[in-house]
Amino acid sequence: MTAVKNITLTVCILSLVYMIVMMLTPDSFKQKMKTVISILTALTIAGAVLNIDFTFDEDIDADLLYESDYSYNELVLDELNERLADTILLIYKENDIPVEKISVETTIDSENSISISKISLTIIGSSEAYESKIRKVTENRIGDIDLEMSFSEEVDES
Repeated sequence: MTAVKNITLTVCILSLVYMIVMMLTPDSFKQKMKTVISILTALTIAGAVLNIDFTFDEDIDADLLYESDYSYNELVLDELNERLADTILLIYKENDIPVEKISVETTIDSENSISISKISLTIIGSSEAYESKIRKVTENRIGDIDLEMSFSEEVDES
């Protein structure tokens, strides 16, 4: 019975670790991380079958859990902001808008709904040439979002 309990505990912990690692790992390292986690899984299940004791003697500090959860949420939001910025940059490039820099801010509300709260852009060109086009593309493709735009005021040569 102890072996079954240890195997169950091991599988649960490793499943949680696997989900977190896969969410935070860049695509280029996912296969390597899957291999490492597979080896760890095999070793821990073998240890559980061989009756190696997996006891946790220390109490878990709730403040420590909150801090680690907070940093995890920040990492997830940072990754989400980067990926959204890349996707939105592609939308602007498809519409011939010369974006030099872009940043996206997202929020997660109490119902765990994710929304874009602000897009900040630096545009190569003048506001007369691009501001209305940017607002139109943003509203049509993304929605009614707070835009913060700065222009280099260089004359567009195209």
